[in-house]
Amino acid sequence: MHTYLKAVGFSGIETQADLEELIKKVLSQPDSRTVGVINEKCSIIEYRKDFSAGIGVAVRGEEDESGNFHYSHLFPYLRGEEVSTFEEVFIHKKVDTDAYTGMCDDARLGISLIFYLQNVAEFIEKDKEIPFPAPVPVKMSALVKSGTVILPTQKRVFTRIAAKLDQEIKNRAMEEARNGDREAMEWLTMNDIDKYAVVSERIKKEDLFSIVDTTFIPFGSESDVYNVLANILSAKQLFNTETGERIWLLRLNCNDLIFDACINTKDLLGEPFPGMRFRGTIWMQGIAEFENTIKK
Repeated sequence: MHTYLKAVGFSGIETQADLEELIKKVLSQPDSRTVGVINEKCSIIEYRKDFSAGIGVAVRGEEDESGNFHYSHLFPYLRGEEVSTFEEVFIHKKVDTDAYTGMCDDARLGISLIFYLQNVAEFIEKDKEIPFPAPVPVKMSALVKSGTVILPTQKRVFTRIAAKLDQEIKNRAMEEARNGDREAMEWLTMNDIDKYAVVSERIKKEDLFSIVDTTFIPFGSESDVYNVLANILSAKQLFNTETGERIWLLRLNCNDLIFDACINTKDLLGEPFPGMRFRGTIWMQGIAEFENTIKK
């Protein structure tokens, strides 16, 4: 059973029979069908069906030379609406399934960003033309298991401007450090030491969430799952056309990484409004726009 099906409005699926019924519906009434040819005898096929605007379920499997479809797995999805990152992307196949993950180094986060690749069939076709890694624009999105709305940090306008300038300087320094600049490495080290000293003093008198504005931290054993604290840019409510369940569609800003996320209203504590913050566990997904890939 897929853990994040409830994020797209299928919290009622509890048995294998329920899951098989959903798979049949997607295969019999798909909104799209994408093919990625592996060789003469086998192709990867993706069937997708939307159950709300940009939100749905995909079924992936193989088609043999006789045209028979062999089911592999399904996954719920949310299509991102805007490009979140444009970096060199490494794409790897998972060991136990025909699923793939993408990985890129985004200076805004300070860690390697790993995401579940939604458009595998397109990648299989494009991989024949362009050797990866290569710079690719990626539309990020996330499915949320559970989350909480919390208050924003209180900052004056000039404080926010100073923080943004400081982040831009840090991003440039991280880019230079990745290229081997020792002075940039030393500056980043000293900057972290100074910030640690400031936070150590403030934490004695203040709450953690009044000091830390946003966070993006790997969570658990899955490489594409994260704990995030992000600013809410917009929020709107959607409905699953099959089950009638309500879904919150949130646009989040975490360390200047902007992405869309969806969560079942039953699993969100609080009312999301622009300006508030969101805290929760997310499964990060991404659509890599291979047609806009820069060839090396």
